[in-house]
Amino acid sequence: MIPENDVVSFTERIRHSIEKLEPSFFEITVAMAFDWFASEKIDIAVIEVGLGGRLDSTNIITPEVSVITNISYDHMDLLGNTLQKIAFEKAGIIKPGIPVVVGEEQAEIKNVFLQSAAENDSPIYFASQKR
Repeated sequence: MIPENDVVSFTERIRHSIEKLEPSFFEITVAMAFDWFASEKIDIAVIEVGLGGRLDSTNIITPEVSVITNISYDHMDLLGNTLQKIAFEKAGIIKPGIPVVVGEEQAEIKNVFLQSAAENDSPIYFASQKR
């Protein structure tokens, strides 16, 4: 947990940017977390995407591995009204050359992930196939 004095210090340091850019609370906390990780010289961090993937504020990192859990009809107002559209947004975390693990193989959207992985030359694994 980030100490309270570090939260206050970070907020004061970026107050002008907050007022100018009007980021969401989530975006501010992501920036604060990344700033704190850097100042503490954190070697490994598990970063969960907030919503979607492609346009998420956490998507600025280059991970060691990307993980996409199951895809369902969630956040349809932002991600799309079909599983294919939602999967496309979630696949936005796939980075060039970085392995990706998809939690559940779903026949109707498997190709969305395979195509994105191929375009990024990223190894892809479906956890539901591994025993």
